[in-house]
Amino acid sequence: MKKFYLMFTAMLALFATTAKADRILFSENYEAGGVPATWTINGGTGSIAGDTEGKYFSFALGQINGRSAHCFWGEGIFDPVKEGLTEYTVSIDFQIQAFGNNQVNGEIAIFSGEGCASENGKGTAFAGDQKNVWANYSLLTPNCLFGLAQDSKVATKEDPAHWFVNGDSTDVIAPVAGTWYTLVLNVNVATKEVSYTLDDLDGTFHKAGSKALAADANVFASGLFLMGARYQAVTNIDNVTVSVPGEYANKPVIALTGLNMAERTYTISFLEGEKLNVVLPDGTEKTDIGYYDAGENGGQYVVSTTTSGTLKAYTTVGTMKSEEATIEVVCEPIVLNGVVGYSVVAADEGYAKTYQFTINNSNIEMQPEIFLDFTFKSEDGKNDFTLNNQNSGAMVPVASKGTLTVTAKALGYENGVTNIVNDIEYAIKHDIDFQHMTAEQLTEKGFEKLDNLNSVSMSGENSWTGRMRMYYQIATGQKDDEGNEIYANYPVYGFDSSAENYQATVDGYKKENGWSLDQRTYASLETAESIERYQIKPSLLTAETAKSLFAPLVLWNTAAEADPAGSDIPAAKVNLGIGLIVVGNMGDDQSGKGVNNMTLSFDGLTDDDLIVISKIDYYGGGSIHPQFPAGTDHATAKAEYKKAHLGGVNATCKGTETFTLFRIDTALNRVIVLTAKNGTGIEEINYNKVVSDHNAPIYNLNGVRVDGALKKGIYIKQGKKFIVK
Repeated sequence: MKKFYLMFTAMLALFATTAKADRILFSENYEAGGVPATWTINGGTGSIAGDTEGKYFSFALGQINGRSAHCFWGEGIFDPVKEGLTEYTVSIDFQIQAFGNNQVNGEIAIFSGEGCASENGKGTAFAGDQKNVWANYSLLTPNCLFGLAQDSKVATKEDPAHWFVNGDSTDVIAPVAGTWYTLVLNVNVATKEVSYTLDDLDGTFHKAGSKALAADANVFASGLFLMGARYQAVTNIDNVTVSVPGEYANKPVIALTGLNMAERTYTISFLEGEKLNVVLPDGTEKTDIGYYDAGENGGQYVVSTTTSGTLKAYTTVGTMKSEEATIEVVCEPIVLNGVVGYSVVAADEGYAKTYQFTINNSNIEMQPEIFLDFTFKSEDGKNDFTLNNQNSGAMVPVASKGTLTVTAKALGYENGVTNIVNDIEYAIKHDIDFQHMTAEQLTEKGFEKLDNLNSVSMSGENSWTGRMRMYYQIATGQKDDEGNEIYANYPVYGFDSSAENYQATVDGYKKENGWSLDQRTYASLETAESIERYQIKPSLLTAETAKSLFAPLVLWNTAAEADPAGSDIPAAKVNLGIGLIVVGNMGDDQSGKGVNNMTLSFDGLTDDDLIVISKIDYYGGGSIHPQFPAGTDHATAKAEYKKAHLGGVNATCKGTETFTLFRIDTALNRVIVLTAKNGTGIEEINYNKVVSDHNAPIYNLNGVRVDGALKKGIYIKQGKKFIVK
């Protein structure tokens, strides 16, 4: 009941008392599918979602810091009516599907003027006692007509449902997650006062108020601003309307709302007080359709057709006739071709590979939910399999030479079929195993021993031990209600249980932070040990050593060229048993500017080579967790754990491409280069192929060669663009 009921009640509030249709200056109900060009997404994801009542715009933040999105329709919509205009109305439906679970700086705001003053999609810092939280747009921007923002004085990440109105932290409401609300603004252009009403779908919540704008304020609404609080905040928007009072015949909106092979269904929206007139593709006319003749909720006239042609619609009010709305109807089944993309995310010697598949339905009418079926026919007949009803992101391993058939399917559409011939056999050309490098090997390369990590703190590098995400599992001998084995987790790297103050430190930390080991499900800390670290200073990372240290892997693909003395290069660190880590600040004393990413590449490879990258991310969150049977002793389990390759975050790229390593919380576990085998062995000769060369000249976008330090910008090397940040 979300869309049509809310639209109905909103229109009643706007039009029913006068029984005439006001003039619509801007309207968007998202039924046409696809994110309109009016939206700009500054991080997170903007998409069109839907339920049984229709489509809506959804802004989902994901696991990133707070970011914003804004819909800018522009002040120009008022140009035809500005002269003599005394008032107008803005109406939106919104739903806070999920609050941020780590910070409290979410917001919804209506603004005027040129747009939102938002730095990199964030807000600007609060002033005074609220400076620890990003600002809400409605607090600091004078051209905000209405703002609803989380109140940092009341809301917490545990209880986020406290939002203040129009920058007044004493005026707090508590929206309910998952509930749809209708916000209606009535803007008095003459007095520069904005009155509002806020109601929920069920009619159980109502709030009203007003806001006086400054004497020199711009009163003409130009857009909508959203702020998503980290992490996982989801805000949905629907039925955005800007209107002015007065009898008017508005152009109706035609949207494709149903599709079943060769049949198409359209919903034509119009307003109270208007009469709808429709001409179907076969020439049939439907005239003088009243608001309540069009569906049980009014104003939504539905037509279905199997005839291709032009669908036309217009409205009348008295003697006035609206502009005609038209849409070309093509009644042919849509084949789901070209919706599936794939890449190799893991590979090994021989034919074994793991393919990852993505679904892009953005160019398919109605943007249906698409599922994938997989059938693999191996050449030897020993590794055949079928996998059905998979979603986007599915990873499919194949073990041998053969053909993988991918079928894309959706209700009402014809299947699309893609065949992938898995016929390239690979051999290992290079294998750089950072996880299993020894202290002796690192010392020979110029690395120096640092203090071990054994802190219980969860800040910065200490998180590698404090979070205890690197663990193995041993069966308890018990089973759950469904008969599945129950395992206990045992950290490999964590608090140093051999330290004299070990137990006191853990007990003190638990007391201070209210943290229970039982809540983390770790059965014991007795097996945990500290993490040994080795670091090489930036001053030792010259342009030459950056290439030779782990040759043919090249560290800091551009930074080493920028300053051979090393002052512009962050230090490299290896956590024994884990992998290579980039330190986040420049200079030997780590006092220089921060560096978020290390760029790596290989010399001497071609596009036909594959670089297989294994990482451990988020302080061990991306590591593997091997399981052992009940009764396994810890020494055996730990030895097997350390012997395995722990990188659970895998990706591949072409031999001539670069890849990145994020600072501190991510470790490069292992890098393997695979090259295709020919009939006699590894192909060594690469005729007419581009070979990656770290010493190749660099050009700017104007084609001018650039030598020496590289400033921020986009450059070209060996025909490929790269970015210096």
